[in-house]
Amino acid sequence: MNGARAAGRPRGAGARPWLIGGGALLAVGAIVGVVVAVSGGGGESAASGKPSGAPGAAAPPAPAKKSFTKVPEGCELIKPSTLARIAPGTECKPSQFDNATMAAMITRMPSWETPFGAAGHMLDLQVNLMVSPSASGMYDIHKKSALEALKKVRTITDSRPLSGLGEDAYVVHGVDKDPMDLAEAQVIVREGNAEFTVSLTYDTRAAGRSQRQAEDAAIAAARDVLGSLG
Repeated sequence: MNGARAAGRPRGAGARPWLIGGGALLAVGAIVGVVVAVSGGGGESAASGKPSGAPGAAAPPAPAKKSFTKVPEGCELIKPSTLARIAPGTECKPSQFDNATMAAMITRMPSWETPFGAAGHMLDLQVNLMVSPSASGMYDIHKKSALEALKKVRTITDSRPLSGLGEDAYVVHGVDKDPMDLAEAQVIVREGNAEFTVSLTYDTRAAGRSQRQAEDAAIAAARDVLGSLG
């Protein structure tokens, strides 16, 4: 999902309207899909995960190793000290889904962006968090999207699993093809019933911002997000 939310822009271009719209559509599609998959229609309680007992009812998903029930506000997912180090000068903007708490899941989708008109190069840090019984499936979807969704306009320069971060974690770095000038480091994480992505989009012309630095920054933010869940 986040791979489609963070594509490049032509040099000298301003906002990326297709990116904003595309990201929103992907987010809505994923959320709607999860609601349908979890709530079903066979009389099962999405919140409890208990089957209705009706003949042929699907078996409930296997219990997760961890079951998170408490999620902070979107702008509180990453520590201020971490933001000051990896995304200085950015401002947090909650999304329309940032405080959405539904029977089947909890979502948070904030972003930290360079203010319009600010000096310096563009920097955009985004989190897409979902607490849901379908966390494992969403991890696979987001990993595949990060690797393949923008392959026509982006070159993948790094993709590998990460250890010591949740039950499953993967990092992908891509650089937009000419004439674009943006790159993105994205980390996908799953732990129990929580799944999220952290993506850092940056201007490749910015001094002091390398692929390694971008990946390390996204990983640091991901550790904050995971540590904030309860």
